[in-house]
Amino acid sequence: MAFAMLLALGLTVLTLALIVYRVMRPEPEVDVYSGLTGTTATVVRMAAGGSGEETTVNVGGAIQVRPRAVSSSSNLQASKTRDYRPSNLLDGDLGTAWCEGAPGPGPGEWVRLEFSRPLNLARIEIANGYQQDTERFYANGRVKTIELEYSSGATQLVDLRDALGFQAIELAVSETEWIKFTIISVYPRRTWDETALSEVRVYETADGL
Repeated sequence: MAFAMLLALGLTVLTLALIVYRVMRPEPEVDVYSGLTGTTATVVRMAAGGSGEETTVNVGGAIQVRPRAVSSSSNLQASKTRDYRPSNLLDGDLGTAWCEGAPGPGPGEWVRLEFSRPLNLARIEIANGYQQDTERFYANGRVKTIELEYSSGATQLVDLRDALGFQAIELAVSETEWIKFTIISVYPRRTWDETALSEVRVYETADGL
């Protein structure tokens, strides 16, 4: 009987010790360059670089929709010759970009697109990095993993490729009034800390109009 009581007491002490350890142990540091697993974007069009504009209206039965508003958590301060505001994502020009302006490489920074009505989404295309030219592309950070959040509250992780051109995202939802893009991790930069995106294009199904 005494042995059974001692055994029960020992198990109780061990269980309490494990609980205390789990509560007190420090959280592991997150490597901002490690990335997270998500849906992998697909390259749909390669860009030659430069500032030539592209004006796509109807592609594969889908209609490109222009957001009514765009906002961001931060953006790099403008210089005398260029700016880095979030509206650059919508100007059709790969020679401009939104560059986040927070300290470090940018995880947690976001940009949000708002629409004038609910959309029946067909697809989203993103031009990763600063695509004015190849040198600037690799000099700045590029997004490795991005989180998309929709007005329904649904979220998804997407792994972007470290490449010039537009990348298509396989969508997690079919309808939304806004989309928020949050940087989760980045590809290391060669020169500047800031991470950039050049363009975001949102397409609606043709029967959604």
